[in-house]
Amino acid sequence: MVKVENTVVVNAPQEKVFFVASDFESWPEFMPSYKEVKITRRTEDKMIIERMGEVRGKPVFWKSEVILEPPKMIKARQVEGPIPDMDIEWLFEEVEGGTKIILVHSFEHKKVPLIGAKIPLIGGMIGRLIAAKIVRRMAQETLEAIKRRIEDGK
Repeated sequence: MVKVENTVVVNAPQEKVFFVASDFESWPEFMPSYKEVKITRRTEDKMIIERMGEVRGKPVFWKSEVILEPPKMIKARQVEGPIPDMDIEWLFEEVEGGTKIILVHSFEHKKVPLIGAKIPLIGGMIGRLIAAKIVRRMAQETLEAIKRRIEDGK
């Protein structure tokens, strides 16, 4: 199991931070790597979100089941996309000076295409390291974009 954790502190109340982070359809307005985000189904406590984005200049599609627990938590599971069955948890903690967002991605990643096709064990380890590095970078970019959106209005 690979676990990647990112954090940021936002100078704003928990409710506002949660609102901006959970307004998924507005993400393309302030996160260039997200080209389109659509909520395709919504019930009282769950939604299905489809995202088109770009990773390293290549188009990527994600589909996630998301549960909102305002204003403290967002839970998601990627059901389609580059890392299927990835669990994502957003925690929003009140701290002095604002709100700390803790973003945790947990996933099993057996193999990245073309890496380790001939040497599965080594390829699997390298694949996990590469996947973790990409997830860590994208997660931090997402958190920093939310912070800028709230603190600077950008």
